[in-house]
Amino acid sequence: MNKYSKYFKDSYGWDKFSTYLSIIGLLLIISGRYAAIFGFILIILAVLRSVSKNKYRRYRELQSFEDFSLILRQKFYKVKQNIYSFKNYKTFKCPNCSQKLRVPRHKGKIIVTCNNCKSEFKKKS
Repeated sequence: MNKYSKYFKDSYGWDKFSTYLSIIGLLLIISGRYAAIFGFILIILAVLRSVSKNKYRRYRELQSFEDFSLILRQKFYKVKQNIYSFKNYKTFKCPNCSQKLRVPRHKGKIIVTCNNCKSEFKKKS
């Protein structure tokens, strides 16, 4: 037992990226025959990352993964906001300056005032 603890003493350890690799690997193993091979490779990669002695490189990999996942989360949030906005608001373009204007839906015929050029026009919301 002491022999194993001495070996793992300076290893990098398990992090968020290793967790995601192992979860994706398990999902690929469940999904099918040829994907299972790739799933096993991902799980082995996650384990090898956790016992690695090169902490600096593993930390850089984790930072790259977190940067990539942040971009994906931001795009997902924008899509979610667009869906919410489409459901609750209607978007018009000003006939004079082509400024986009957002008005609430289901208010009937309203007079829309452009914030940019101060022109007014009637639209159905």
